[in-house]
Amino acid sequence: MQNSEEKAKSEDRWQTSILAGVEKKALLWIAPLIPRWIGPDLLTFLGLLGLVITGLAYYFTPYRDWLLGIASAGLVINWLGDSLDGTLARVRNQQRPKYGYYLDHLIDAFGVSCLIFGLAYSGVVSQPFVWLVMALFFIASINTYLATNTVNIFKISYQRISTTEARVLLIIVNTILIFVKRITFFGFRFFWLDVMLGLGALFLLIVTIRSAFLNLRKLDAEERAVWDTSVSSSP
Repeated sequence: MQNSEEKAKSEDRWQTSILAGVEKKALLWIAPLIPRWIGPDLLTFLGLLGLVITGLAYYFTPYRDWLLGIASAGLVINWLGDSLDGTLARVRNQQRPKYGYYLDHLIDAFGVSCLIFGLAYSGVVSQPFVWLVMALFFIASINTYLATNTVNIFKISYQRISTTEARVLLIIVNTILIFVKRITFFGFRFFWLDVMLGLGALFLLIVTIRSAFLNLRKLDAEERAVWDTSVSSSP
């Protein structure tokens, strides 16, 4: 039975994010409206296009602040393609779990790299913070893939935060950046986005370490139990 936070669980997929319930209803409403000639793969690449647009918009932001609005539009395109491809496959009964898992995460890696590269040269944040978030994001991603293939749980949200909430937050950030890029605090002038990315990096570090600890503890207990069984069954 699902609870009020709209917790959706399948055999190896957990989604407990804040917007999960609303997002699921929206996707199920949109999916039947998609023309038949548009398939899940095309939507996956549409999601990649969205992140490429966002990355390019960030890269050229030093020349035109209004490009931050284009960056936000790219995030919406990315959400549409990245979130709808799996729903469309399930609605049409065209699931390819292993194929989809492989393609989706490979495309995501390319897309996120484009976004982060563009952000690093956007002139609205210090580069070391961008590279730190990039490194921790991919470490968190690797941890997720390892968990999927060892403990059979595919978590796409942590502490009720998923990529959907991250996109919404980035759109809000982009809107504020159009008007304010630096702040002064006790005589120090700096990019306020540095603080946001620093907190984001800390969040990624904490949830990854916590997840890894829980998964390793579970695997250790399961495999040690085999030792006990072997010893008890020996003559």
